[in-house]
Amino acid sequence: MSQNTAFEGMAKAQNVIMEAVDKTARVNLASAEKMLELNRKSMAETSDLSSPADYVARQSTAFKEYADQLNQQFETLTEIGNESRERLTELGQEFARSMDFGSLFNFTPPKPASKSRPKSAKAA
Repeated sequence: MSQNTAFEGMAKAQNVIMEAVDKTARVNLASAEKMLELNRKSMAETSDLSSPADYVARQSTAFKEYADQLNQQFETLTEIGNESRERLTELGQEFARSMDFGSLFNFTPPKPASKSRPKSAKAA
């Protein structure tokens, strides 16, 4: 494996990571915008309520909408994470297949040692 191949692999991995970070940031931003919109809508709807039961019902509906939005956000983030992990695994496997360990390490067999024993070992 040449040095250029190693750097190409690292560049590909870096691109996968940066793409995942970008997607995650966009999903988080969209989710925050949606949550702010839900909050604004909820506040506007509760301004004209006269009964505590209506207030509780509207708040319950708002909490359900918040939970649905958070659930959707986490599902999307999980998909992004899974996709990135799969792509990085593929890159790692491709990198390992193309790696030439012979050029990294000296695999010459060791020279045979002499058969003479040290004098301290004979006195046993």
